[in-house]
Formats: sequence, structure tokens, C-alpha cells
Amino acid sequence: MAQQLSGYENNASAKASALREVTTSEDDVNTGKVRLDVSLQAGKDTATNVLETIEYEHHEIHSGSSFTLSRNVDAANGANVDILLITPAGTKWAHLTYEVEVQAEAEIFIYEAPTATAGTPLVIYNRDRNSDKTATMTASHTPTAITPGTTIIRQYHIGTGKSVGGGARGAHEFILKANTKYLFRVHNETTNANEISIKLDWYEHTNKN
Repeated sequence: MAQQLSGYENNASAKASALREVTTSEDDVNTGKVRLDVSLQAGKDTATNVLETIEYEHHEIHSGSSFTLSRNVDAANGANVDILLITPAGTKWAHLTYEVEVQAEAEIFIYEAPTATAGTPLVIYNRDRNSDKTATMTASHTPTAITPGTTIIRQYHIGTGKSVGGGARGAHEFILKANTKYLFRVHNETTNANEISIKLDWYEHTNKN
């Protein structure tokens, strides 16, 4: 007769804990056919009994590992608005999304591994304003000695009064390479001044496996 094996995995969070029961039979283990009967107790809305969940990137805000910066520039005709990002070495990687709004036409580039010297540091805010955690990725505007290179991981043109980025995270997120520079550039395609707004959001995460 198969011996029933059972165990409990405690999935505790900062504000709630869930108890997961995992069961399988010895015969299934011996034959490589493992059966998992999983029961998860999570928070429920008291009025409707609907299961309460949040997206993972929202959880990263709660854990103090999500950061943001913004930059607004009235760019001269043909000018570039540049932000240099530098990721640290190690296994904690930045998961980056962005939003850009322009008054007139512009071209957007994201270069990986450019040659550049950091410019004026940009203020990076923790999105949990009660957290004292700081970002490991650094950011500066108006970097110098720039050679963008040929690795362009995103490029596109946007028109008058348009915005890009944001929306579904899966469509716009980049997991940036460790110990690497990234040049985020918005080029004013017009012969007039062009109001350009850039917002970068990211969380820093170490893979579990």
C-alpha cells in the first residue's frame, strides 16, 4: 500500500501568511509520477469572499524594492535628452519599464553597453516612501563622451502629442544586464523646441532559482 507523505510550506508575507499543504504517494515518487494536491489559504475580501491578490511588481513596492525617477526637458531643435543607467555587478537585476511623453515628434533609443561618462546624478525615489532601501542602479542625465554603440534594444518614432511605454508590463519590461551601462535617449526630431517627459520605473530582484 502506498504510504501517504505530507508536508507544509509556510508562505509568509509581511502582512499575511498562507499555509500550503502538499501531498503525494510513495508509489508515485518511486515511479517518477509525483502527484501534488495543493491547497492554498490566502486573504479574502470580507464582503464578497473573493480571493485578494496583487501583481508581483506591486508586491515589490510593498517590499521597498521598487524605484522611480523622472526628467522633464524643453529640448532645443535637434537636441538629445539622455539618461545614463549603470547597473551593478551581481545577481540583483533591475526590471525596467518606461514612459515617454512628447509635445512634438521624437525618436526614442535604448542603447546597451555604450561608452559614456556619467553626468549629473538624478534623484531616485523609493516608491514605498516609508522604506529606507536605496537603489543599486545609478542614473544621471546629460552624460558626456558618448559613443552609443550598435546594440539598440529598442528604437521607435513617436509623433506630436503622443506618449509611449507604460501599459502592460510584459510588453515593455526589460531585465537589464548586470554590470552594464544603458543609454536612454530621446531625440527631438523637429526644428522647434519640444517638451519631453521621461519616467523610468524599476524594481530590483534576485531570482529564486
